[in-house]
Parts: sequence; C-alpha cells; structure tokens
Amino acid sequence: MKENKKIAIIGAGTAGLATALFLSRHSYRIDLYEEVEKLQAVGAGLLLQPQGLYVLNQLGLLSEIISNGSIIESLQGRNHRNKFVMDFHYEDLNKNLFGIGIHRGKLFESLYKNVKRLDIHWRLGEKVLKVNQTSDKAEVIIEKSTTDYDLIVIANGTRSDLTHNLNIKHKFKPYPWGALWKIFDDENQQFQRILDQKYIKAHTMLGMLPTGINPNTTKPCVSFFYSLKKSLYQHWKNMDINQWKNQVLNIWPELECFINTIQSHNDLTFATYADHVMQKWHDGKIVVIGDAAHAMSPQLGQGANMALTDAYCLYQVLQRHFDISQALQNYSVERKKHLKYYQWASRFLTPLFQSNSLLGAWFRDLTFPPMKYVPIAKKHALLTLFGVKPSLFGSRPIIDLDILADSIKKVLD
Repeated sequence: MKENKKIAIIGAGTAGLATALFLSRHSYRIDLYEEVEKLQAVGAGLLLQPQGLYVLNQLGLLSEIISNGSIIESLQGRNHRNKFVMDFHYEDLNKNLFGIGIHRGKLFESLYKNVKRLDIHWRLGEKVLKVNQTSDKAEVIIEKSTTDYDLIVIANGTRSDLTHNLNIKHKFKPYPWGALWKIFDDENQQFQRILDQKYIKAHTMLGMLPTGINPNTTKPCVSFFYSLKKSLYQHWKNMDINQWKNQVLNIWPELECFINTIQSHNDLTFATYADHVMQKWHDGKIVVIGDAAHAMSPQLGQGANMALTDAYCLYQVLQRHFDISQALQNYSVERKKHLKYYQWASRFLTPLFQSNSLLGAWFRDLTFPPMKYVPIAKKHALLTLFGVKPSLFGSRPIIDLDILADSIKKVLD
C-alpha cells in the first residue's frame, strides 16, 4: 500500500483507536471521526483475553494494561445447588497465561493518550451520515460536506447505521436479554484472580469481575453484573429496590457490603446487546470492524478482544498488499473462520445462561462439569473461553501462546 494514502476511521472506541495506532506506523493521513465532542469510555469492566493482550503487546501497551488491571487466573461458575458448572484455569492452557480484568475507562485511557500523540486530524462532534463509493474513492458524508478517502474503516459500535448501504448481506438481531451492571470499589480486594459467577437455572446469572483500578476513584474495583430480560426491565424499575437487593443477597450473601451501598435503581445501568452477522466485512474500499461488524452476546466476553484483533489483522493485510481492495478482501478471508466460530458459539451458549429454558440449564449443568476430565473436550473449552480457538474444528491457537507468555513474564519480572 502506498504511503500518504488518506484514511477515515469512524468511531473512537477500542477498535478505532487501536486501528489509528497501528496505521500511524506508516505515513497515512488519518481522519478520526467521532460524533461526540468529548471522548469518554462508558461501560462496565471487561475481561482481556490472551489474544487481546497479544495485540496490546504489539502496541507496546501490555505493561501499562497489566499494571492498571486485575490478573484473572480462572473462570468459575456455580449453579443454584452450589455445584461447579464452570471451573476453567488459564494455567491449563499455558502455565504463564492469565486474563486481565480492566475498567473500560482504563483501557480507553491507555489507547487514547497514545493516539493523542499522533499527527492525525480529529473530527470530534461530527456525525457521519453515510459512506459511499465512486469508481476510485470512498466518501464520508457529514451534514455539511463530503470528503474523499482511499480507505474508510467503520468502527462505530453495535448500533452503527453505516453498514446499511454497503453491498454486504447482513442480519442484525437484538438479544431479548440484557444485564444490570455497576462498578464497586473493592479496597479490601475481597474479589481477586477469579471471574466468579452464580446461576439460577438459566433465567438468572450474576457475576463479579475484579476490574483493576477505577479511574474515577483510583481505588481497586470490581464489576457486578446481573442478567435481566429486556421485557422485565420496567417491572424491575417499578419494584422496591430493597426487595431486589434481598433477592441478590439470597443468592450470594457474600455480596452484602457491596449491594447494601445501592440506594436506588439509578445506581445501576442496564445494558442491551445484539447479534450482528455479516457475510463479509469489506466492500470495495470500505471495511467494518469491531462491534459494528460482529456484535454478539457478552456471554463469551470477547468484544474488546475481537476489536483489537480486527485492528491488528487490518494493519497486517495493509502491510502486505499494495491494492486496498485486495487487502480488504484478504482481511475478510483471514478473519472469517475465527469470527464465524465465535458468533456460532455465542448463539449456542447464550441460551444456556440467559433464557427461560429449563432444558438448556439442565443440559449445561450435565455436560459442562465433566469437560475438565476429558482432555480433548477440556482443550477445546479452554481455547474457546479464552478467545484463541481458530475455528469450529481447529485446535491450534490463533496466536503463539508461548511468545505471549514470555512477554508477560518479562513485564512481571
């Protein structure tokens, strides 16, 4: 790809910022569009899996991310009988690996402060209305102007409406379930090293994720989440908050010191999700990445990790190919198996944890616990949960786990 190409990145979330950092390594002229005038991260904590950490290491941010996050060594989940349904450990994949629970604001802060150092053109407060293509250029259309680019990267999140006029078959389906969430300070670090979850059949799931440093208070924090069907949200809003708090504590008494700090419904945020499936992720000189391309249930916790992986893959194909359209075609090919597998896995697993299906909960409780005793089943479960399974039948991780483990060891030493 020639230098001095003009590139538009639409969206300043994880995918957009990571893409800006990667593409700035060449002398591309980058315009970064974001419809809000003041950038800030909104959302609960998230879990960075090995492939996300691998990409952050490529950006030189691994040490900073580890120091601002919480090391997660295992994922554990118990059902209403207090029996383990999930009990998976990173060390069983590689003894030096782990995940990182991090406040979304800290991840944003790390990416954003590095992007601010770049020589790029910020287009804050400018909502992109439409993208278009001519025979040799792609166009970004805002309210008062149209600008030509050699490449447009759409990275403006799940609810993006910029994919509608692309020549790509796609299907967008909102999920019937969402989640209440809140970030609590955890100065005594009651929750450490484990993503801990509780399940009541499949209709109720709650969890606590150690989330590193809270950028708003500079204290250690933990993310709480509670699944809730969207159709029941108004019912929840109308019920006495203390009644709901008692329901939570009946399930998980150890949360008392956290739950008792909740004074009203407004102390929690309700997040909704969707499933977005695209036949491919490029059209001519336009590419779609991150949640705008492949939003899915948070059940596997892969959103930020997939966004980072998209950005890195895009950078790699643009390095290898002179022609942009050819590079983007190769991008879709290279991302296809990994993304299609995780979209399938998300659709398969979500009803086992967020639905009214008694059969689904029974199947989950019956089949998940024995996996750790069957080597091949355990390996595929670990690869899936920790984000590095390459395809439905593939068993070779999408990244070199030993290289990542060595990089992590150097940071910790």
